Amino acid sequence: MFDEPRRRARLEQQGAHTEVGMARIVVADNDPDALDLALTDLRLEGHEVFGAIDAADAESLVGSVAPDVLVLDHRMPPGISGLDLAERLRTSAPDLRVVIYSNYQRVELRARAARIGVPFLAKGNLRALRAAVQPR
Repeated sequence: MFDEPRRRARLEQQGAHTEVGMARIVVADNDPDALDLALTDLRLEGHEVFGAIDAADAESLVGSVAPDVLVLDHRMPPGISGLDLAERLRTSAPDLRVVIYSNYQRVELRARAARIGVPFLAKGNLRALRAAVQPR
């Protein structure tokens, strides 16, 4: 099996740059197919990605992997919503970039996200997701 950490270490010893400009990303979605698609796409773009099946799992990963970006579905029953977690993280992790990536596109949800400075993207628009997670 391909050993990515060993490959990176070898390249760094040789003076090569590895994944310059790529982000560490946590993606949370309770739909396993949607989660797999987002993870695969972002991984193929060169990002380091981690998957979570709900908001609690995502919050735990934020604490353990220190991502650059957190991508959240809005509705992830039975726990809190992605938007609720985004609001909570504005206080506890104010420097973390958060993106909502959801099929739920109600005006009031988009307005709530805008009030806390979180982009609210339509799920399935991978081009918009790729642009939203690019390092700044």
